[in-house]
Amino acid sequence: MSDGDPPRRVGPAGTAHAVWYVALSQIAFAFFLAICVAIHPGLVIKVNEGGMSNYGVHAKTVVPYTLALGFASALTYWGARRIPTITTSARRFQALLRAYSWLVLLTLVTTYGYTLNAPLKYVHVTVGVTIIVFESAASLWMYWAVRSLRSVLFVQLLGFALAALTFFGALHVLFLSQILTGGGFALLLVRACRRLAPSPDGLIRAR
Repeated sequence: MSDGDPPRRVGPAGTAHAVWYVALSQIAFAFFLAICVAIHPGLVIKVNEGGMSNYGVHAKTVVPYTLALGFASALTYWGARRIPTITTSARRFQALLRAYSWLVLLTLVTTYGYTLNAPLKYVHVTVGVTIIVFESAASLWMYWAVRSLRSVLFVQLLGFALAALTFFGALHVLFLSQILTGGGFALLLVRACRRLAPSPDGLIRAR
């Protein structure tokens, strides 16, 4: 192999496992977040919307909230480890997955104490802003790389615009903006994983 480090898994199994883990990470995130909303919709569905982090500081929803972000972080990281990095695009996508995994984990860790004092709240807000910016920038790159799901990219960027307006106080739709940015990013993430993870034929030729 002439370019880069050898892949962790060579053959169709590694690529298939990467796609499976990435898809499952987003399914688990949506599933457990939906449980949070079903248990306590009033935390986010109201005129002045709160963010999903509210579910991490309430006893009734802290467990499904933790599972939502915990599974999203861990499964994404495991998926990244199974991508054969024989192309530049694959290496960049693997780095994207790892960065996302760590940002989700930081979001989870900083959630638990963010209501205790101002410094912890600022740290959590900074992480929250970072992950929204990251998801939007990553969505643009993934769209450019795979050239599909234009309408999904539009929804994702709409969510980013709403998040920005909420941050500056013009609107109060934090949860909606998180759903749009996160949902659009998730769809692009799975599509990009299917397109950018090297195919079995490519792996064979690279040997």
